Amino acid sequence: MLPILAGLAAILTAALAFAVAKRHARKLHHSRRIRIDRFKLKRRHADIELEVFGSREVVHAVQAYAKEHHVSTEEATRQAKTYLREIVPKFNLLAYYRIGAPAARAIMNFFYRVVVERKPIRDFNARASKGTAVVYVINHRSNADYVLVAHMLFKFISLSYAVGEWARVWPLNHLFKWFGAYFIRRRYREPLYHAILSKFVQTITSHGVTQGIFIEGGLTRDGAFQKPKLGMLDYIVSAKQNPDFTAPLYIIPTAINFDRVLEDRHLSEELVGKEERSTRMEKLRTTSGYLFKNFFRSVFRRFKRYGYAIVTFGTPVSVDDFARGHPALLAETFEERKPEMQRLAETVMDEISAALPITPVTLVARIFADHAGRTEISEQEIVAAIDAYRSKWAHRVWLMRERSASDIWRAARDILVLRHHIEVVVGGWRWSPGEIPLRSYYANSLLTFEEVKSRGWPERKRESHLIDSSHHAPLTPGRVQPEA
Repeated sequence: MLPILAGLAAILTAALAFAVAKRHARKLHHSRRIRIDRFKLKRRHADIELEVFGSREVVHAVQAYAKEHHVSTEEATRQAKTYLREIVPKFNLLAYYRIGAPAARAIMNFFYRVVVERKPIRDFNARASKGTAVVYVINHRSNADYVLVAHMLFKFISLSYAVGEWARVWPLNHLFKWFGAYFIRRRYREPLYHAILSKFVQTITSHGVTQGIFIEGGLTRDGAFQKPKLGMLDYIVSAKQNPDFTAPLYIIPTAINFDRVLEDRHLSEELVGKEERSTRMEKLRTTSGYLFKNFFRSVFRRFKRYGYAIVTFGTPVSVDDFARGHPALLAETFEERKPEMQRLAETVMDEISAALPITPVTLVARIFADHAGRTEISEQEIVAAIDAYRSKWAHRVWLMRERSASDIWRAARDILVLRHHIEVVVGGWRWSPGEIPLRSYYANSLLTFEEVKSRGWPERKRESHLIDSSHHAPLTPGRVQPEA
């Protein structure tokens, strides 16, 4: 009898807690006037499934899967539903605004001086007509980008963003789904999976769910922009093939830059041969040492932030206007759409490039890369070079609080000395010889997309780190010719 009563008490307690949480969520929603995309709420999942499985493309994909794998249509349908359950988020208002947003704010402000240029978003929201569908297209520099994205936009809207397979581990998988993320399998070639994913993305896009995607597909290894991937962009834009989707669709180019990318060493190592990379034990030892040192620094209040994490926004791109000027963008097959999709992707990348913020460390790394043939640079030369870049790049985005070249140098110097990237020598400063790959990595972050495109994208597993002195553009291993 006692276990039964205990079980009933637990059920009643859980029901009461659920009711209180639901009431608190509604109160939070109304008090903050939070805009929630209704179609992402849990009760709409049945609508998503109905729309996805009612599409001609998914029906054909299920039939093709059954034929290819020699299984019944029912089994193929079960596999398709498994894919959909894996993808669809389980957005939780309380988790997003009471856990996710405060945690994102605390984490980012602990590690960085965060600057978000929110005025362009306020201006866009004031101009945009009701029902406008918005997609934030973001360059990808760090896994911290996901946290920064949540931090930068939670005051305006809850964002659904595409997350790679790395986050499909417990408990991250539940947390990301609660925060509105949907998982995607990169480099997974199963046609049925892509039919489900594309229809899901088209469905939430046509119903106005605000999304964020990292157009480069993965993290940059050499610090420069990567070649844009067309898959997710194609899924989103193809939603406009539906004549019922009459609401405007806009892409907001979003640029992120850091004074320090937490994974910089591991990322830059992937461009060299395996024999030159750190072993797993060395990586574990480095990570453990990093955590140990910074734990005690924070305990004794000696922890120093890693400089800036800055987010800016480019000019919004109207997909409707672009499609009117390039009708093939909405053609029936991907091969027909591909040239115009590539043109749209590069237009967005150009806007991200124009909005990319300059930070002290990246600027000073660029100056050291410009003087790569010298053994030292005097402090006066560094300050003069900063001033020269401020004049040369007056059209670019400067959101640092430091107003003089000397202040910018001091801000960068403190971080670079702390990380042992630069050292004092007779006659001035030099970049530590063992840290040349990271000099290129941070200098490359200031290359424009057009410069990277004309240079070509690097291959991995090559050995030398080069500087193209004729263009003053730092290069990383494996310089290749641009694709035709």
